[in-house]
This record gives sequence, structure tokens and C-alpha cells, in this order.
Amino acid sequence: MLRNKTRIRDGRGRPRKHSATARKVPIQARSQETVNSILEASARILETDGLPGFNTNAVARRAGVSIGSLYQYFPNKDAILLELIRSFEEALDTAVEQAIESDKEERFTPRLRKVVRALFAVHHRRPALHRVLEIEEERLGNHAGDSTLSDMVLQLLQEHSAELMIHPSQIVAQDIIIISKALVDASLLSGAARNDMEKRTMRALCGYLFYAD
Repeated sequence: MLRNKTRIRDGRGRPRKHSATARKVPIQARSQETVNSILEASARILETDGLPGFNTNAVARRAGVSIGSLYQYFPNKDAILLELIRSFEEALDTAVEQAIESDKEERFTPRLRKVVRALFAVHHRRPALHRVLEIEEERLGNHAGDSTLSDMVLQLLQEHSAELMIHPSQIVAQDIIIISKALVDASLLSGAARNDMEKRTMRALCGYLFYAD
């Protein structure tokens, strides 16, 4: 459930709290189709027009639904953004989990390379959208997905602790994520070749994990 709060103005211009929590949970297939249309329309607007062109009226028009129908599911545009972020994080967690679980008999470096490739693959599916979502995640303070990713990375490190020059810990796992995200973001912003950035990420991570004090 989305629980972030954002402040908006009431009819008299005074600030008041407004929930960014999704209002109605789609149960029927038709309701889910409406929500999917809203989310896809939002994604396309963010990709083509960025945040300046992103508002609930524009989303409703692009999705082909009434503004009333949109508000049944999302009270404001921040609720839509949070759902897009949640969906992205879910896809990222799934991809990383599959990479980690794909072959536990391999040594550490090939398994880490699969994780790096998974990170880049998910981000590069819709790079323009993900650039916006990364920025908005900071504004909305939504970092719930980081703990799941960190736990999975820590598990991988612990399984190969004998191969590393650094003791696996939550801090080390978080450092791995920070380094990876920084280079993923750099690749999205610069348009650098994905293969080249994946290699640079592996060099950075291996330098960190195999460096002896």
C-alpha cells in the first residue's frame, strides 16, 4: 500500500494534507484494465513531455477515461507516480532475484555479472521514463524497495564470502547498490553504450570487493 503524503492547497489557498495513497483497489478485470490504461498513459506522457506535461487531466485524456474514473483509483498525480515507481521496483527485484537464483553453482564474479546485467536491462527498457522516476522517488521519499534489493545482494555476498576481500555486511550491500545505481544513472543520462557501462560497473564493484586494506 502506498502511504506517502504530499501537501496541496485547498480552495482558499491554504496548505492541507492530501493522501497519495491509491484509493480504490481494482478487483474486476475491467477495473484493472482501467488502471493499466492510466498507468501506461502516464508513462507515455512522462517519456514524451516530462513532468511539465504530466497532470491528471492530461493522463485522463491520453488514457481515454473520465477524470472522475481516474480519481476513483488515484487521488492525485503523486499517487500515479508512486504506483509507477512501485511497479518498476517490483520488476527490478524480480530480475535481480532471477539473476541470483539462476545458477548457484557458479563462482561469485559470473553471478555478480548477471546481477549487473539485470539492473541495466530493467532500467534500459524505458530509459526516459526511469530517469523521471528516479528523480521523483527522491522527492517523494519512497525508498521501500531498496531494503529488498539490499537483502538479496547481501545474500549473494554471504554465499561467496570466502572469495571476497571484504566481510559481507548490510553496509557493503548498500555500497554495491549505490555504486551500481550511480553508473546506471550515468549511462541513462549520457546515452553511453550499455555493454561498456556494464563492464565499467563490474570493474568498480570488483575493485571494491576484492581490494585488500
